Amino acid sequence: MHSTNLEAPALAAKDEYENAINRSEHAPQAKNISEMVLDAFNTSGESERIRELRAAIRKAVDEADDDQAHELMGQLKQIKDVEQANAVALEDLGSRFSIAQILHAFRQDPAFEHIVYGLALKVLNHTHQAIKEPNGKAKAARPKKEMEVFTLSNGEVSLPFPMRVGRPAANLAQDAEAFALLGFGITKDDEDKDVLVPPAFTDNDGAEQVASRQSIASAIQKGTAFSGFTLA
Repeated sequence: MHSTNLEAPALAAKDEYENAINRSEHAPQAKNISEMVLDAFNTSGESERIRELRAAIRKAVDEADDDQAHELMGQLKQIKDVEQANAVALEDLGSRFSIAQILHAFRQDPAFEHIVYGLALKVLNHTHQAIKEPNGKAKAARPKKEMEVFTLSNGEVSLPFPMRVGRPAANLAQDAEAFALLGFGITKDDEDKDVLVPPAFTDNDGAEQVASRQSIASAIQKGTAFSGFTLA
């Protein structure tokens, strides 16, 4: 596979970046710009339609409109199935051509130009602002990332599984139905906080893992626990 020659440098570059971004001597404006670049590439792979559906599902969940949420999750699954088929085709493409060859072939594609030049413009504007305001007086806060809402399914029942963050994440009762489908109950601890029962699950290797939204979602997506469940 041609692209495998680039894997080692990519990993090294990622490690170098993560080390650099955590160093205090880098100006906050520089960190914001570098993270903006990563955000642009990390989100450009997801279709606009999927982002619209996720937003619509979040709205339906917030409004407790179960029928609408289920209908939208069905649409999301259909699109995800198509994209999965596309991923197989792209994997085949990557096995025959290097990433450099692929990028060169698409360098004049309008969609590719939109991503590249749009990103270049953002870097230009943000760098200009950072130089004009070196003390960060006019620095705007980074936009808060939207909550992801996945579709949890066991093949027969599908339910929304929001990846809530911050204070809302502690309110497990909001998603009691989804946790119940996974075999968890919800109770209150001594501090009157929601906790899962049981508080842990056993993965396929026999190791016990603390139960949380993130650990459960990760286990399902990696196939290390909760056999028969999918998260799309």
